[in-house]
Amino acid sequence: MTNLFMTPGWFLNYGMVFELAFAIITLIVGVFAFKIYKLSEQKSAKLFGIAFIFISLHYFIQSFLNFSILSTLNQNICNMMKINNVNTLNIMGAYSHMFFFVIGLATLTYMTLKINSKITYALILALPLTSIIFAENKLYLFYAMASILLIFITIHYIKNYIKNKQIKTLFILVAFIFLLFGNLHFIFSMNHEIYYFIGHFLELIAYFLILLNFILVLKK
Repeated sequence: MTNLFMTPGWFLNYGMVFELAFAIITLIVGVFAFKIYKLSEQKSAKLFGIAFIFISLHYFIQSFLNFSILSTLNQNICNMMKINNVNTLNIMGAYSHMFFFVIGLATLTYMTLKINSKITYALILALPLTSIIFAENKLYLFYAMASILLIFITIHYIKNYIKNKQIKTLFILVAFIFLLFGNLHFIFSMNHEIYYFIGHFLELIAYFLILLNFILVLKK
């Protein structure tokens, strides 16, 4: 069975739970962001919401892939979708998983630029997506591209925190630092499986911090 993400076999059960939790938390964050947009009409809140809806889809797909690997549903799903084999299903799911996450991060990167340019947004989307499509080692390039985008996003929130020194901004900053290091850990998880768990744990803390930030904003 083709598994582009080389998830350690022992971690599949845990990974499915982690990723389902990530999917739910990021979906809630996206909904909260749209609520803030309706109240404030801030474009940044709208883009944040769009980004996290895509990130949520990314985790729902990965959780589904892990579930299908562990269950007997793979062949049944293939029959329903008229797909020839299980490998094709998993490859389609893995590509969707990568693309949705990159689209989410690219949207967040575009948000940090604070400009209104569809061409710029298309360029930020096109460069990582086309690179992944044509790369031989899609896994490493996916994590490399995601890390580059996370670096830009993290720099944006560092500047924001230095400027206003608010606790809510600090939550977001720490969250994206954790996401960045968690993503970098996945690059090494190919050879050291413990990094795979560390990456997921850092992501869990990060998304809880982002969710906490939005709860505080909505209460205010």
